[in-house]
Amino acid sequence: MKNLPDLLNNSTDAMFAIDGDQQVVCWNHGCEDLTGVSAFQAIGSRCHEVLQGHEPCGRRFCKPNCPLGQLAKGGPSPKAVSLRIPTREDGKIQVNLGTMLIPSPVDQEWRVVHFMRRGHRKSSAGLVARQDLGGHTNGKDHPQGLGGNSSHGLCLLTEREREILRFLNHGLTTDAMSQHLHISTTTVRNHIQRLMAKLNVHSRVEAVTYAHRFHLE
Repeated sequence: MKNLPDLLNNSTDAMFAIDGDQQVVCWNHGCEDLTGVSAFQAIGSRCHEVLQGHEPCGRRFCKPNCPLGQLAKGGPSPKAVSLRIPTREDGKIQVNLGTMLIPSPVDQEWRVVHFMRRGHRKSSAGLVARQDLGGHTNGKDHPQGLGGNSSHGLCLLTEREREILRFLNHGLTTDAMSQHLHISTTTVRNHIQRLMAKLNVHSRVEAVTYAHRFHLE
C-alpha cells in the first residue's frame, strides 16, 4: 500500500501501524493528540513500550509478542478490545482498540494497523481486513474482512467516485486530487465521504483496503 503515513494522517481516528517485529512504523497525528507521544518518540519503538496498555481489570495487555502483534504473520480475526493507556495530559484513559491488516512490503508479512477511539462504546474498527494482491494468499489465512465477500458497494459508486477511489488507492492527497480534477478540495472530500458511506467503511485506509481487495486499479 502506497504512502501509508499519508493515509493514516488523513484519518480522524488515532491510528498507528507496526511491522513484524512489533516496531511502530507509522504514528499519526491522532495518536499524538490522544497520547501526547510524538511520532518522533514512537516510531522505531516497540508498540508495547509506547502504548503500555492494560485491560480495564488492571491486567497488563501490551507486552512483547502479544497476540495482536503476531497478526503480522497471520492469524484469526480479533474483536475490538478495551484498554486503559497512559496519556501526558489526562492520566490513564480508556480506549477502544481495533485492528486491520494491510499489505506489507515484506513478503509473507502484514502491516498491523491499530485504531484507537476514546470511550467505552464498541469500536467499528475491530474487523481485520485483509486482501491478496493478484489473487494469491501466499499461504496465509484469508478471512472475509471488510464487507464480507461482496463487491456490491462498488456497484453503487458513480464514475467520479470510482475515480476518486482509484486516486486514494494510488496515494494521492486531497489537494492533489483537487488539482488533477480541477474541482475544489471540499468537493473532493464530499466525494470521499459519499463513497465511504456506500462502501460501508469508516476511514480512507479502509476504503483503500476495499479497493485493493477488489482489484480496483
